Amino acid sequence: MPRDLEDLHKGATVPGDCGAPHDVMPPWMDYDRFNRGREFFQRHIPGIFLSQYMALLVGFSLSPLLDVLLYTGKSSSPEQAMKRYISTARRLMLWHDGDVWDVNSKAHASVMTVRNMHGQVARAITKKRKGSITGSEPGDNKDCKSDVKECGSDRVFISQYDMALTQAGFIGFVLYPEKFGILCTIAELEDYIFFWRGIGYLLGMEDEYNMCSGNYAETCRIISQIENELIKPGFQNPPEGFDLATTAFIEGMQLYLNANHLTKDAMFSFAYDLMDLPLYKVSMGDWCRFIFVKCMVWLTERLPGFNSFATRGISFVLKRENPD
Repeated sequence: MPRDLEDLHKGATVPGDCGAPHDVMPPWMDYDRFNRGREFFQRHIPGIFLSQYMALLVGFSLSPLLDVLLYTGKSSSPEQAMKRYISTARRLMLWHDGDVWDVNSKAHASVMTVRNMHGQVARAITKKRKGSITGSEPGDNKDCKSDVKECGSDRVFISQYDMALTQAGFIGFVLYPEKFGILCTIAELEDYIFFWRGIGYLLGMEDEYNMCSGNYAETCRIISQIENELIKPGFQNPPEGFDLATTAFIEGMQLYLNANHLTKDAMFSFAYDLMDLPLYKVSMGDWCRFIFVKCMVWLTERLPGFNSFATRGISFVLKRENPD
């Protein structure tokens, strides 16, 4: 079990798929507890989806993850981003609604599809980078960074470390659930963390790098380190490609949801507010949109019936076809 970010980083040289069997539950699996985690998601769909929207937005600031997303060529335009991330949202719904441990279920097949996709993308990037380095003169490879391990043939793409950073995005809200309108107990959060321990296992994560292997406090400690040491610095000084990816993502979601109020400046303001960073200046219109989002979040589980209404709306939206 990882104790801190340093432990996670040791997985940067370890392939993201450890080869664990997908048709056998690990010895530590508590099926009842795993299902309680699934049920937690179903009670808090609006807040959790918002948290994962924001996790992806700020996650673009992490170069290892951004590089992979841009390599696939499906995150560079609003239309591409819309299709990619709505597909991801549908998969998440399926994983929480179905039984991922039943090898004959659609949920299990979906998890295995993602696991196989990770392997295919990792091999493709590795092959491309090796060819780029081999076929160029020293110092001519523009893709390389100053750190040889970072861009050379020894780099592991979609490593256990990368998997852990991605996993953090799906459970990061446990640091401050109330900021996403989620009203719950620590015991409920621990069940949801355990759910993602199981999903991580099925995706090929080793327990040594699975931050969901610990309890609530241990998991929060690692997530807090990721936020303070990686996300905040990266979000304020983003890598190349960040603006392209974030603009495509936000505009793609506006297109699909028909939600023009979710502007880039409004959602960036929400992100800065979540991380307790000083807000930067935006127009009066975007400031009002930011306040509107905060009010809707606060009301989600406090106004009777609003959470159920929003849940039905999300389910309906995810089931309809992508707009042209």
